[in-house]
Amino acid sequence: MKSDSLLIIQLNAGSKKAFSALYDKYAGMVYGYAWSILKDRILAEDITQFCFMQLWEHRESISAYKNLPAWLYVTARNAIYKETRQQIVASKYIDFATESFEQFQKASDGNLDYGLIIKEIDKFIDTLPETRRKVFMMKAFREMSVKEIADTMNISPKTVETHIHRSYSALRAAIAKIAFAIAGIFFTSL
Repeated sequence: MKSDSLLIIQLNAGSKKAFSALYDKYAGMVYGYAWSILKDRILAEDITQFCFMQLWEHRESISAYKNLPAWLYVTARNAIYKETRQQIVASKYIDFATESFEQFQKASDGNLDYGLIIKEIDKFIDTLPETRRKVFMMKAFREMSVKEIADTMNISPKTVETHIHRSYSALRAAIAKIAFAIAGIFFTSL
């Protein structure tokens, strides 16, 4: 096995083989670190991919004498912090929107137009990329398992899980936006 210094020199020159060797050597370490903090397999995989994407993008400027594992840890740590901050902000936003929506619903004496909400959700579903929309529809409306969806669409179960995770995350944000908009209309009319 080649030393990191030699692999980094080759990576500096754009060697895909050197990049692949470094990926094989350190991807498990980065994934394990991300998973130990996030406890989410899909996010840990995304963080791992992000770190190695950064490695490739900065390949020409990385010193052969740099401690590559430390560089990868710092890159992963920063990505994890950013992801965590985004989740906290999104969670607070969803909590606020949900609370506002509940207040609106109580104040509207149950005269809430659920048809409007369903139309907005349908619009959101239509904006999903085609594959993600199909996976979402199979999971949410046909209640198919990940394996059934993977077999039907001839894609890997991991890909199905990623599509489900991303579509549900986006749907939560869309519902919060709808609730926030409805609540905003309500509060401005008081």
